[in-house]
Amino acid sequence: MKHAFYKILFGIALSVSAAPVAFAQEAIVVNGSSPQLSMEETAAMVEEASLDFYRDEDLSRELEDEIVRVTEVVPAVDYATEEREFYVLTHDGMSMRFFMEVIGEPGEDGRYPLFITLHGGGGGPAEGNNDQWIDMFNYYREAVDSGIYVACRGITDTWDLHFQEDSYPLYDRLIEAMCVNYGASPDQVYLLGFSAGGDGVYQIAPRLADRFAAVNMSSGHPNGVQLWNMANCPISLQAGIRDYYDEGVLRSVRAAQFEETLSGYHEKLGSGYEHKVWIHVPEGHNYTDSEDSLSLVLKDPEDFARRAEPEHMLDTFLDVMEECGMERDVSELSYFYPGSDEAFDSGILEAVTKKLGLEVVEENTNAVRYVTQFVRDPAPEQIVWDLGTRAKKREKDSFYWLEAQPDTDQGIIVASVDRDTNTITVEPDENVNGDFAILFHPALVDVSKPVTIQTPEGEYTVQVSPSEEFLRESILENGDPELACVGKILYSDLQ
Repeated sequence: MKHAFYKILFGIALSVSAAPVAFAQEAIVVNGSSPQLSMEETAAMVEEASLDFYRDEDLSRELEDEIVRVTEVVPAVDYATEEREFYVLTHDGMSMRFFMEVIGEPGEDGRYPLFITLHGGGGGPAEGNNDQWIDMFNYYREAVDSGIYVACRGITDTWDLHFQEDSYPLYDRLIEAMCVNYGASPDQVYLLGFSAGGDGVYQIAPRLADRFAAVNMSSGHPNGVQLWNMANCPISLQAGIRDYYDEGVLRSVRAAQFEETLSGYHEKLGSGYEHKVWIHVPEGHNYTDSEDSLSLVLKDPEDFARRAEPEHMLDTFLDVMEECGMERDVSELSYFYPGSDEAFDSGILEAVTKKLGLEVVEENTNAVRYVTQFVRDPAPEQIVWDLGTRAKKREKDSFYWLEAQPDTDQGIIVASVDRDTNTITVEPDENVNGDFAILFHPALVDVSKPVTIQTPEGEYTVQVSPSEEFLRESILENGDPELACVGKILYSDLQ
């Protein structure tokens, strides 16, 4: 099996000379004890190490031992006549339960897209969260024609059950196991979640953005999260317009605000931050996510976000409740099920379009349809790493082709590669509170030639001899050959 970046490497290698390159004496040497290789030789080394990873029987057995298939009544739920098969992943003393189904046929490469879905619920009894977990087994599933569909159970019953610190290594390990033992494609991993699961997507996606091809957040709350790390991970954000939860949470407004935020990031960086924000009208917390139907959504969510609080739009929606003979209640406004009262739905729609003057359009908002447009780029030319938004218990310290120890947890690093000049530009802001490393990804830089690294302090020439040992350790640490690199240099060593 050849992976995308290996094909790129081989294609470039055929167009360059395999002769050794002479480096200037002043170059900083990386992996000096390793032989200097041509690009073609590097590509061959990477390909062989990748194949070895996927055919490693010891790794396969280790991953197989961590996942146990169970057939029994779901614990703590009264489904006496219904038996369900599910799995338990146990890694480093922590466990996560999940349902799984393989749907359809694999792609041309013999691999399946992987859909990781997160249920609603949150703080409350285990029985209620188990109900939500079972519901999630079907929530997005109908739209999947081909793929491995996984519905994860939160590891606790707290409000933040999907993004406990202990959960992040489990997501990494789950993805690795699905790719090694179940035929998932590492470049087609999608994360989707509803309600508390939407809260989870908000938190998990930026911390594990290097794992996902795209994500979808439905009806969740960001809880103050920053999305700088999403430069190369497309995201759809969805909420019903009357989904406020309470007067302080404002779920619909917070989702709509990311239209301006993510567009602003794109303008500032000049690329990235692919996104779509859908605010459903006249819905609240619940809305239809059908593969083959159109939804009524705001044409300009940014306008709604800008005006909602200063113009007290919540009062306008509560007025509709009162006019329909209902008690003015923000929670009921949010959770009142669409279609339960035609007069109420019509009243909200009229309030949105006529009283507030917000324009609506029909669009296909199906979450699976959106995310499956995208394939992950494991070696993007530009990355943004907000070190304050990272999973400290993650068992790898890298993010794409940068690396930092967990205690380096403040500031933002912007890094980019110019393939034409074999130049890496790294710009850490003044708040970065520790050292970090630049990793040499063989699909981004030609390590058979000098690599130029530009920083605010100066320009440096680096000679990289690809290390097979480093490469294989990188593959194992990432659990993903597509993210593997052949060497690194500390930022402090450039100064």
